[in-house]
Amino acid sequence: MKIEPIVRTFRQIQRDYAYDGSILCDDTPQVRRAKWVVENCLTPADRTIIILYAELGSYRKLGARLGLSHTTVRKEVLRIRNIIHRNL
Repeated sequence: MKIEPIVRTFRQIQRDYAYDGSILCDDTPQVRRAKWVVENCLTPADRTIIILYAELGSYRKLGARLGLSHTTVRKEVLRIRNIIHRNL
């Protein structure tokens, strides 16, 4: 299995789904805290994964998009969610 196409696909997805801070325009304390956690506690790859998951809404769909199994995607999403929850 060649890793090159997967890396290229992942980089394209990162460009297409780059985090946009203006997504959450409501400026309540809870939203400000959530923005801070996403911007400061997650890596760019983690931000990409969680944003894609929020958009696609399915481990299987995201796995197909990234070329990974749904169980791998599930583990990553749960890991990222735990980071967010710990820091809120």
